[in-house]
Amino acid sequence: MSALAKTLSKVLLSFFEFDIKDIIKFLIFAVLIPFLLIALLFAGPITGAEKLPLINTEQIKMYIDVANKVSESTGSKYSERVQINWRQLVAIDAVRFQQDFSKANSYEIEELAKMFIEKVDEVEERSGEPPNEIVEVYPIYKLRSLDEVLNLLNFSASEKEKVKEFIEFDFSLLLNSAANLPDNWIAVEKNFKWPVPGVYRITSGFGPRVDPVYETMGFHSGIDIAAPTGTIVIAAADGEVGYAGWNGGYGNVIYITHNGGYETRYAHLSSIAVKQRQIVKSGDVIGYVGSTGKSTGSHLHFEVRIGGRAVNPLDFFK
Repeated sequence: MSALAKTLSKVLLSFFEFDIKDIIKFLIFAVLIPFLLIALLFAGPITGAEKLPLINTEQIKMYIDVANKVSESTGSKYSERVQINWRQLVAIDAVRFQQDFSKANSYEIEELAKMFIEKVDEVEERSGEPPNEIVEVYPIYKLRSLDEVLNLLNFSASEKEKVKEFIEFDFSLLLNSAANLPDNWIAVEKNFKWPVPGVYRITSGFGPRVDPVYETMGFHSGIDIAAPTGTIVIAAADGEVGYAGWNGGYGNVIYITHNGGYETRYAHLSSIAVKQRQIVKSGDVIGYVGSTGKSTGSHLHFEVRIGGRAVNPLDFFK
């Protein structure tokens, strides 16, 4: 037997001098751990940023505006408009531009948005007699799916997966007007009382934001105070009930007029405890928190208006 063969035999036999658990430990440390270290080394860093679109608020608004512009162009009296999802545009460009949104511009975004609409038919409308006949053509569009557009762009399977990961990102932190208040903030009552006593969690502030229902850019004319359905709502100041009832997106709403041209509004109520023209005192219970009208959850939408113009309610409680 050669010297090499004798050496190998001794190594193999030496394994049997140890407990089976020792052998397993040896294999783990000698084989599995180095393998994992090498895999991590070549895989590169895995960071949360890879799944977050590195885009600022102004850039997002550009995508929203373009998506709405192209969507509006598809509507006619013969066809309802198709609504392009601006989030999908952002997600695609996050992959196309490798997160460098400085490369994005309105023209390129519009061309991408147009890829989501497909003309499927048209309607001709004729008026007058030849040779003065007028012919108007109204195209009929349908919305292409995200997968259809990604195929048109020749995205690979991994690129498609990245796009879908970007779509999951919650843009509300960038777009919804934040109240910018500390976690333990409590309203300071001066001329007005806080409309939901003891509840100070504000989920959406006053100002520009993305509509939570329609996902279009808009202006939030009040603040949203999150509270369970049935929580009492009180009058912020002495006044007269100008309106109490249903009003479209407001749902059940109360308007109270006050001295000095002030008006307060309390929307999405589950129920109303006052009537039109009723005189109320500051602190009177006027209704109960709910989620009626255009709402995505139980909260009070509270507005303050001066001469009909909405102002930031928080300015009265700091």
